[in-house]
Formats: sequence, C-alpha cells, structure tokens
Amino acid sequence: MQMPDDARDAFPRMLQTLAGLMSQHTDDREIDGENLSQCDEELDALRSVQRQLERRVALVCRKRNTFAPVNALPLELLVTIFTIVTDSEPVQVWSDRETLMLVCHHWNQLLNNTPTLWTKIQKSAEISDAIITRALEMSKDAPLEIDYGGTVGRRAAQERQQAFLSIIFPHANRWRKAVLGIHGAVQALEPMTSLSAPLLESLSLWAIDPAWAGDKPLDIFGGRPPPRLRELSLNRIPVPWSPKTLCNLKALKITSIDQLAPSLDQLFAILPASPGLESLSIVDVTFSGGASASIPNPIHMPTLGKLSLEVISPAITNRILAAIHAPDCKFGSLRPTLPLDPFETLFIPEVSHLFDHFRSGASTSSFYCGGGEVTVSWEGSWNIVLDVENIRVAKRVLEWLSVSPEPDPPAVPLRLTITEVDSLLVEDIVAVMTGTEAVRQIEFGYHAPLAGLAAGGLVEGSDRMSFPGLRDLIIRKSLDDDEWETLLRVFRSRHGDVEVMGGDQRLNPLRSLELGEDWNVEDEGLVIAEFKSIHWPNRLEEIRRLLGHDGKLRWYRWIVAEDGTLEEQPGLWRYIY
Repeated sequence: MQMPDDARDAFPRMLQTLAGLMSQHTDDREIDGENLSQCDEELDALRSVQRQLERRVALVCRKRNTFAPVNALPLELLVTIFTIVTDSEPVQVWSDRETLMLVCHHWNQLLNNTPTLWTKIQKSAEISDAIITRALEMSKDAPLEIDYGGTVGRRAAQERQQAFLSIIFPHANRWRKAVLGIHGAVQALEPMTSLSAPLLESLSLWAIDPAWAGDKPLDIFGGRPPPRLRELSLNRIPVPWSPKTLCNLKALKITSIDQLAPSLDQLFAILPASPGLESLSIVDVTFSGGASASIPNPIHMPTLGKLSLEVISPAITNRILAAIHAPDCKFGSLRPTLPLDPFETLFIPEVSHLFDHFRSGASTSSFYCGGGEVTVSWEGSWNIVLDVENIRVAKRVLEWLSVSPEPDPPAVPLRLTITEVDSLLVEDIVAVMTGTEAVRQIEFGYHAPLAGLAAGGLVEGSDRMSFPGLRDLIIRKSLDDDEWETLLRVFRSRHGDVEVMGGDQRLNPLRSLELGEDWNVEDEGLVIAEFKSIHWPNRLEEIRRLLGHDGKLRWYRWIVAEDGTLEEQPGLWRYIY
C-alpha cells in the first residue's frame, strides 16, 4: 500500500518539530541542574546553621537543667536516690539505669562515673552476658554483689550458666556478697576451690537440682576462708566440716545435706570456732553417724540470738540442745522430723538450761503442733497458732512453758489464733485452752464457739474461770442470728459479777472487739450498708456501750465511734481490687 503524497510531505516536518522539542528539553535540564546545585548548597548551609542551633539549644537546656531542684541536690544524695531506684526492681536494674541516663547530660555523666551504681550483678533470662560484662566494666574496682539463681537444666542453658560463671569468677577478688544457685552438675562451682575473695562478707551456695553428685565435698577457697566472711549458707552443697573452713561466722545455715553430711562431733567442733555466732539454722540434715557422738563440754554461745533446728531427728535435736548454752537466744524454731512427745525428748533435764531460760525470760512465742509434727518456736511476745489435732499435747506444753522457775514470775500475755476448719475440733481447742490464764487475745477464723467465752462457770476439774484474762476478741467470720445473741451474752456476762467458790470474782472486761477482715473488703458500700441497716443499733450499740469510752470496736477496717459513725482506721493498709 502506497503512502499518500500529503502524508509523505508532513513526516519530515514532524521529525523537525520533535528534534526542536528535544533540544529545548536538554537546555531546560541544564538549567534545572544548576538550580539543584544551588539548592544543595543552600541546604548544606541551613543544616550547618541547624546543627549550630541544636548545639546552642542543648547548651542552654543543660544550663537550665542545672537550676532544677533535683540537680541542686548534693551529688552524694542524688547517687543515694539512684541507688534506691535501681535496687527497687532488681530484674529491671539495667532498664532503670538506661532510663536515668536518658534524662539529661548531668544524670548521664553521673551514672557513667559512679561505679557503685553498677555493683549489683543479677543474672536472669532478661539480662544478657554482654550487659553483665558492661556492668562489671562500669563498676571498676568497687565491691560487687552477685546474685544468680540458676537456669533450667537443659544443656544449652547449662552452657549459658557456665558462660556466666566464667565471667564473674575472675572478679572474685571484688565480691562482697554472692548468691549462687546452680542447676545440673554442681561441679561448675569447683573453680571456687582456688579463688581468692578477700572482701567477701556473705556467701550463699545452693544446688537447685539435683543435689551434690560428687564423691568429695566442695573445698571452697581451698580451705582458706575469706577473712571477712561472716555469713555462710549451704543448701545441698557439702563442704569440709572443719573449724578451719567454718570459723569466725555470725550466721551459719546448713540445709538439705544428705550425702557427705557432717557428724555431730564435727558440728560440736565447728560451733566454738565462731564465738560471735548470732544465728544458727540446721534444716533437713542427715547427720553422719546419727546421734552417736562423744559428750562435749558445754558450748557457750553468748551472742546466739536465733536458733532453728528443723526436719532432723528428735534424738539429734536433743543432743544439740543439750550441748548449746545460749542465754540470749530469743528467736527460734524447733521442728523434729518424727511425731514425738516433747516431754520425752525436748523438755527433759538435759536441756533444762535452755528451756528454763525461755520460761524465766518470757521469750517463748508460739507452740504449734499438727499433722503429727510438733513445733516449738519463740519470738518475743507469745503468739500461739493452733490448727491442730494433738491439741492436748499443745495444752500440756503451754502449761509447762507458763510456769517459770523464777519466784513470782510476771504474767506473759498470750495471743491465741484458731484457724481450724473443723468446727468440732475448734470446740475442742476452746475447751482445752479455756482455763489458760495467760490468754489475752483470741482470734477466730472459720468457726467461733463463743459460748465457751462467757463467764459464769468453772473449768471442769479446776477452780479456775474460763479465759479469766481475756481482753481482746477478733472474729473474722460472718455471724448468724444465734451467734450474735451468744456474743451479746458473752459481753454482758464478762462485764458483770460472777460467783465463784462462794465469793464474787470479776473477770477482765473485754476492751476490744474486731469483726470481719481488716483488709479484704470486696464491696465497701455493701459492708457499710449492712452495718447501718442491720447491725447498728440493733446489735452493736450495746456492745459499744459495754466497751466504754476507752474500748475499741472495729467493723471490718473501720473504727466504730460511740455514736455509731464509722471512721477510717489510721495507718491501715488497704487491699484494692
């Protein structure tokens, strides 16, 4: 097909026009390139000015920050505040430091130049070895506190455990306090046999799982104990039980030692090597050789204030108590492994020097027996918690402890708490304890057999009144109508005259009554509404009147005034849902 003549003539003109347009576009691009170059130069100049302004702003802000009240504090005080912040949440120590460092240049410099803010090294899954290494570098030469709770017992985790230990062992010369819990093969601690820790004051070693698997004890520090070591705790990790290794301590705790455990002879040699020992705890230790040991001379421990012997045989408990003479021991706990009659094992002439002191010093705090176990513990004022079946043994021990060998001993106030869920057992507890003159306070949990508190009768087989010294009553459970009537009868009887043995005797009037939980209030509005619509004045007005001006009535966490108004109890911690 042949192109028409007019089309052939137009084609060259189109090419010429297109060429002209392309030439003009090239000229425009050259002009645009020049403009772009000028823009770049201008932007560079502006950015330079911007950087200068930013530096100037930073300088002015830094100067302004110096006038902030917090930055007017002495550096030592600010460091103390930072220490409190970083100590409050140990797991988040690193993030706390990072946050503080971002506040301002002054704080950043202070943290970076204060080694003591980096001395607490706590290893967890959230904290990498790189962070630990960084903290060790930032702490410079400051004494360290190491806290490591172990990892799960998988091979990869144990490799991470070994990596962490390899990081901290070279810094043992700076350890002040160390807690090391090891999973898996506890032979990971064997490098400690050659470590030197001249600053170490407190050491806690524990095998999480399994227990020690070696055939010899861990010879910590090669038999050369750190000169400043005063607190030592060993859990499932045996050491050489020698006075050369364990000496000059203030606190010694030995827990869950079965294999390579000490003998009684070794223990009796260790204790005199720490004449300043203040706390001794032996829990779940299978003593080598059992109770067979030579009879030692009395071990005088004048500074021992706390003693705990738990989950060891009654015979060994008796041997230890017979050997120790601790006139200032005011805190402690005895809990043998097997059911026992304490009058055959504990309260016998061989240990009378110890328990007579408890009685004469009125330092015995609590007696607890339950589930076949007997526990005697003491802590300042008396506090008996009974959730028991062998209540009559508890009663006998209580009477023994109440009789001081000293003439005219002072009365020792006793608080009695009964949390047993079996109502018949609670009634038995009240019946057995009813003649105890020392009881000043009773707290009922699930059941409240209030009839046993009323005056008007003698204790069966005795000339004593029921709970004659009772002053304070606490009832946590809700009361039904019959129990409310019984409570009113208790108050009326205890505030009136009682005929006893042909004469008159007035029991101590109750001085306080607490009803309901003092912290766990789910619906405050409902509790207050019940008080106003049901209990006041119908039930509680008379009780409030009998308590008198100096008495105290508390409804859950509110103090009930004499006119029935509810007042917040000052200083009472509240649980908020």
